[in-house]
Amino acid sequence: MSETAPYPGVARLRALSRTQLVLAALALVVGFVALWISWIVLTDRFMSSLSNRAAVRSTLYANAIEAELDKYTVASALLAQDRLLLSALTGATTEQTRLTLGGVQSTTGALSLSLYTAAGSMVADTQTTPGAINHAAAPYFQLALEQDISVFATVAVSETEQRFFFARRLQQSGTILGVVVLEVDLAGLQTRWVGGADQVFVTNAEDLILLSSRADWRYRSLSPFLDPLSAEGAGRFAILPMLNLDPEGAGPKVAIEGEEFLRIDRAVDFRGWRVTYLAPVSEARERVSAVVALELMGMSLLVALGFYIISRRAAKQSLRLQRESEELRALNARLGSEIEERLRVEQSLQEAESSLEQSSRLAALGQMSAAVSHELNQPLAAMRTYIAGAQLLMKRHRTEEALTSFARIEDLITRMGTITNQLKTFARKGTAEFATVDMRDSVTAALAMMAPQIGQSRIEIVRRLPDAPVLVEAEPTRLEQVLVNLLRNAVDAMRAVPEPVITIEMFAGPQLARLQVRDTGPGLPPNTGQIFEPFYTTKAPGEGVGLGLAISAGIIRDFGGTLTARNSAEGGAIFEVSLPLFHEPDHGDPEP
Repeated sequence: MSETAPYPGVARLRALSRTQLVLAALALVVGFVALWISWIVLTDRFMSSLSNRAAVRSTLYANAIEAELDKYTVASALLAQDRLLLSALTGATTEQTRLTLGGVQSTTGALSLSLYTAAGSMVADTQTTPGAINHAAAPYFQLALEQDISVFATVAVSETEQRFFFARRLQQSGTILGVVVLEVDLAGLQTRWVGGADQVFVTNAEDLILLSSRADWRYRSLSPFLDPLSAEGAGRFAILPMLNLDPEGAGPKVAIEGEEFLRIDRAVDFRGWRVTYLAPVSEARERVSAVVALELMGMSLLVALGFYIISRRAAKQSLRLQRESEELRALNARLGSEIEERLRVEQSLQEAESSLEQSSRLAALGQMSAAVSHELNQPLAAMRTYIAGAQLLMKRHRTEEALTSFARIEDLITRMGTITNQLKTFARKGTAEFATVDMRDSVTAALAMMAPQIGQSRIEIVRRLPDAPVLVEAEPTRLEQVLVNLLRNAVDAMRAVPEPVITIEMFAGPQLARLQVRDTGPGLPPNTGQIFEPFYTTKAPGEGVGLGLAISAGIIRDFGGTLTARNSAEGGAIFEVSLPLFHEPDHGDPEP
């Protein structure tokens, strides 16, 4: 019993399931692409926002430091012009002098103020700590005497503590009377920075970190920390490659102990100082993750709703299928009797097929015998010519040339064996191995095989072949067999032509290689479409069985090409073989 087609209801249910799977896969792909695009857009937006906020914060930090330093610079300049201090340097120190220094200290927030004579003697001082510094012995004291500006100096009290001073000379009528020294309190800025999540530090012109929100960064050189090749910087700071999603550029990123920060530098208008502000990138990523999580939740709800609708539809389809199945069972009962009748008919058909198969074998045997006779006729004719030439050469004692003829006969015998093997396997295509063949070599080999017949008929051969190789994928022997058959047909067609000419032209296009064999014979009959049918021939009885072109067309089809025929406008017939060109596979550039 033959296999029956599935019931339409089952087919519809299967089609619905496949559609649902395709839609679900498409929805997943679209959702993934949407989330990816959303991630990129949100990252761009939040990183841009973080960059803008970091730029504003860094500017505020830089302005605060500038204001603090400008305050002490102005205060030192004002003290240098204070008459009371000038009087104290030229006369006796009064209590009013100490009160003036204390008032300025209270107003500016300085840690201490000291007044010295030009010789280095202390006139007044607000230092109350036991370890008071003798400013007269410090280098900045001498610099203040030499320059009429506020001299700023940093003094390392210990490895973990730095103190900052402003020194300004006091002069009257061109005479330098003394120096006033202010000890600056910048620790208050660091105290406010420590409480925040941002990382801030200030460096001077020598890249020394003077102020920092991290105590372990202070009073160290900046370059080793930010140099990923150094031993110390490799474990603490590392410059990261920045995926610039922001068109305006969010700035470089720095990794500090496993956490990434956006780095913004702002110059401070004070002796080459610079504020470096580090904004945590995790803040922007957390905001992106939160928004993407909400989007994912919404998409999950939509997917759940879609699956619910699909399941309801599948349930309805299942009920419909159940009703149709009941109808199918009733139909199967009616088909039982028809199956028995069909079995009887099939038995009768088997008997008829046995008789037809026997007849087909006899017909195939006749066709194969005719094909073998046709394909071996050409090598046998060439062998007769070579044998006759060899006998003549042997009579003339030209042994070496005779041996050459015998070698050609041996090649023809080998070719006959190849042809018989191909004819035996003609019914089961695809078993032979293809090779890369230069069609120019196939033309040369075919002409060499047909040389005796061409010479006897005094036919002029015109070859127009490209200089470069024309490579195709084919079986060399079968391709030569096709060309020999076309040449043989051209020779037979020009028996009654006074000046026979065979023109062989080859064209190599971008995709196809075309080979034309043109003769100057009478041309093809009007019904050219029948010349490739088996047993169709225009030759006289006994000269051909009409299988050559049919077999040749089949061989070219096996190679993936076509064999066509037409009449030439100048007279004669044109047979054209078209085969796909062989191209070297392009493996692409290696990955870096």
